[in-house]
Amino acid sequence: MPHYDGHFHSDQDATSSGMKHSQSNVLQLGPRKCPHVANNLDPLLHHGHHFGHAVHAFCNVQVLLTNAIVLMSEVEERGLETLTQDKRREYSAFWELLKIVPKLEDHLMSSSKEDMMMIAELIQKGTSGARADDMKSMKAMVIDWITPKGQTLSPHIPRNVKMG
Repeated sequence: MPHYDGHFHSDQDATSSGMKHSQSNVLQLGPRKCPHVANNLDPLLHHGHHFGHAVHAFCNVQVLLTNAIVLMSEVEERGLETLTQDKRREYSAFWELLKIVPKLEDHLMSSSKEDMMMIAELIQKGTSGARADDMKSMKAMVIDWITPKGQTLSPHIPRNVKMG
């Protein structure tokens, strides 16, 4: 499985060059959530989270990557103006993702289908996390909005619980 730290590497490259994530590094803040889950340390999750907040919260990243590779050749052959408006919007979202994730285009062009699926899955997890964060903060804002000033709701609605 490839290792990504801003640059793509194979597991063998990461092991041979000593690029393991060190949890004892004094100059780096440790993970805030789920320190036992290695994927939380993956930059692709972070990039996906940013993509979900800034570009498109409800994007199917696997389909986006697959379609965009086909669209790239189509645009190269015929030009951007030949695409439908929906395809242009999809192509634009893909280019925004390329701006967010360094060297993603190079890696997608040289990776196997399995690697591309793994990359899409990690970015999708980040995008899903962004949606969950948005919903959690929205609940608190709605509670603030419907609660009369200086009063509490009856029955009480917890701000930090998804259900209820």
